Amino acid sequence: MVDIPYQNPYQAPEAPVLEQPTDFQNLPPLPWEDRDTYPGLWKRIGAMFSLLFSNPMELADRIPVTDGLAPAWRFNLLMAVPYFAFMGAIFAFMGSIFAFLPKDPNMPKGIMAGVFGGEFLVIVIVFCVGIFLYGAIFHAALWMWGGTREGLGLGQTVRTCGYIWGFANVGMWVPCLNAVVMIGGLILLGMGLARVHRTDTWRGICAVLTPVFACCLCYGVLLLFAFRMPGISH
Repeated sequence: MVDIPYQNPYQAPEAPVLEQPTDFQNLPPLPWEDRDTYPGLWKRIGAMFSLLFSNPMELADRIPVTDGLAPAWRFNLLMAVPYFAFMGAIFAFMGSIFAFLPKDPNMPKGIMAGVFGGEFLVIVIVFCVGIFLYGAIFHAALWMWGGTREGLGLGQTVRTCGYIWGFANVGMWVPCLNAVVMIGGLILLGMGLARVHRTDTWRGICAVLTPVFACCLCYGVLLLFAFRMPGISH
């Protein structure tokens, strides 16, 4: 009788570990975390963008040199300041329009200002916790695609999301351009995750696109059920 080794049917497929020409230990930290070389805030920001445009894959290679989550979180939030300013101006403009409209006795005074202020606060909170939420989702998707064999852990995925998506935050406030920035940011994030976790590029890209396609699929199913409800279907 031949013994057949047990195989767990729920085990994610393992990707081969890719050998890269560089080693984490031989690389300097990211400019954002290298205060000795770049003591000024604007110098660190400029060096980060210079590294992004000159060698984005080296930027990804240098993310795992350190392991703190706070620097990546601060960078992501700082890069979102233009978006916060743009949305704050929009909400302030909308609030001023409602202020000049005829008063409605059934609407409490200042209710619209509270609504706009609450929406802006929700946006800020989402940005504050965002990299931890979608970092965990992308890490789970990367595991599903067999891209976490290096064992660098969830923390490095969150760091990668914080830094790479931080660059995307700079252009998210520009109308029409934000869609291109979002798509390009997702592709760059997938490539960065693959580089950080030392796996195939296609696995990293599939990992970031899987939640997007899942959300689109759920939205499509909800629309299908909505149009099939009585009174809506023709």
